[in-house]
Parts: sequence; structure tokens; C-alpha cells
Amino acid sequence: MLRSLIRVSAIGLALLASAPVTAPDFSSSAEASSTVSAQRSRQCSAEARRYADRNTRRTTAAGAAGGAAIGAIASQSRRNTGRNAGRGALIGGGAGLLASTSRWQVYYNYSYRNCVRR
Repeated sequence: MLRSLIRVSAIGLALLASAPVTAPDFSSSAEASSTVSAQRSRQCSAEARRYADRNTRRTTAAGAAGGAAIGAIASQSRRNTGRNAGRGALIGGGAGLLASTSRWQVYYNYSYRNCVRR
């Protein structure tokens, strides 16, 4: 009795091991989805970088223009107006650059989130 039980078990295991096991192929679907997701992420990242760069350049330019105007207005002599406007532009541009670089990540995150949601 034990011998026949062992024989049947061995035959059953042999048959079970020889039968090809076919699991559903979800990997190709998941890989395709992750590839599309990675491409979308790269696209959104590039778009967000351009948006952040554009807005920081605007802030720097606005700071320079404002500094030049203040420097020219503050100049009390007509002879030194250009030089004072140049100094004002340099100071205002530097201040605008500092302000804009501290906001770059905020601009980037805003644009990236909006892109991913689309």
C-alpha cells in the first residue's frame, strides 16, 4: 500500500513538473506603461525646466530695468545719468537674479505638476 502510494505520488509529481506552466503575461503591458510614463515624465521635466528658466529670466530682466530706472532718476547730475543707470541696472539685475533663482524650483514644480495632470 505504501509502495503504491509512493509510486502514484512520484508519477503525479513527474506529470506536474513536465506540464508547462503558463502564467498570464502582464510584464509586456507593465513595461509599455512604464515606458510611456518615463517618456511623459521626461517631456514634462523639459517643459517645466523651460518654464522655470523663462520666468527667472523675466524676473532678472525686470530687476535690471527697475534698477536702471531708479539709478537714472536718483542721479542728480546729467553728466553721470548713464553711469548711475548702469550701476542701478547691475544692482537691480543682481537682486532680480537672487530673487529669481530662489523661486526657480517653485516655478519648476508648478509647471511639472500641471503637465503631469494633463
